[in-house]
Amino acid sequence: MNIKPRKGFTIIELLVVVSIIALLIGILLPALGRARDSALQSTSLSNLRQISAGLAAYAGNWSDRQPTLIPDDFCQAAGGNNPTRAANYIANIHCLPQPILGWYNDNGVRTLWGYYINNGNPDCGTVGQVGNVVVATPYDADTLIGYFRIMNHKIFAQYMNDRYYDEVFYAPKDRRKREKVEEFFDLPDEFNSDSSGGAIEWPSYCLAASAMIAPDVAAGERCQAGTFVENPTQMCDPCDFKGGYKSPPVGMASYPDLKLRCWEHEWLQNNPNELNPLFNQETPYYYNHSPQSAPCALMYDGSVRIFSANEAVQSNQRVERQGSGSLWINDWNGQDYFEGASHGFPEEWTSFGVHTRDGIKGKDTTGAEG
Repeated sequence: MNIKPRKGFTIIELLVVVSIIALLIGILLPALGRARDSALQSTSLSNLRQISAGLAAYAGNWSDRQPTLIPDDFCQAAGGNNPTRAANYIANIHCLPQPILGWYNDNGVRTLWGYYINNGNPDCGTVGQVGNVVVATPYDADTLIGYFRIMNHKIFAQYMNDRYYDEVFYAPKDRRKREKVEEFFDLPDEFNSDSSGGAIEWPSYCLAASAMIAPDVAAGERCQAGTFVENPTQMCDPCDFKGGYKSPPVGMASYPDLKLRCWEHEWLQNNPNELNPLFNQETPYYYNHSPQSAPCALMYDGSVRIFSANEAVQSNQRVERQGSGSLWINDWNGQDYFEGASHGFPEEWTSFGVHTRDGIKGKDTTGAEG
């Protein structure tokens, strides 16, 4: 009986098949990566739309005002810095509002978490210290923090889902933060803490600091009894002006479609490396550390989009060439935290969003050029 031998694949045929498979993988993987990246961006933009709705709800209840943690009359208290003013305010005027984060269920015991500012005054709530006032101000020039970085405090979170660690406050690409807090996303408590009683993780998004104080403070032209500064390197002390800490109404925005209101604080889009090696600690790159950065952003007109840092820098350069000053105030401190030789821009004015000139009346871009 004749048995016909089976014909197998030759080495050449196998190599052709492997090459085709490799080619398909090479074509499909980048496309899948782009699709996934686009989906993550869409989620972040959706978060910002929800935040916009929460801000609108707050404004509806508070005469078009923006969320604030500092009393309008704070500058009536004497002092050369905010901790001193806080102590004098508590002693002579009234207790300060406490930046509350929310109620926490600590093994069956309900505990209220927050940054307390009472200077030991028992009439002003739980024990705290006046140094925490830097968290209550929109922006503190000495510490570079303020509630522009802690937007999910209870005064605003109650207009969202009333939880500090709600997923809407954490961008999907902000992996370092999300790994620490995503276990709390489905819990019902207003605030949660890890087993170590650990650090408070701030949200992925930030607010426009200079737009939450009186516009004159960010004009950068006159501080301290009308002193004119041709090319200012920092914002004025809000208390150089009467009512400097009074948050302006949203309707005061002169260029609502060109003014950043809320955006991803860290460099999440197009980021080649999570941590900035030029910092002395494990600190991530921020949104303004590279022209390649393009944070998901909410504008004052309620629109959301990808906002290119390069767009802001080029807009500022156009305004400077026209002899119209600059779009934001330079807060540069002489240190080069940005990798100029690779993907940063050293000695660049990159304070857009936070130090926008004229505050809510200013703009962070002249619009993207076609």
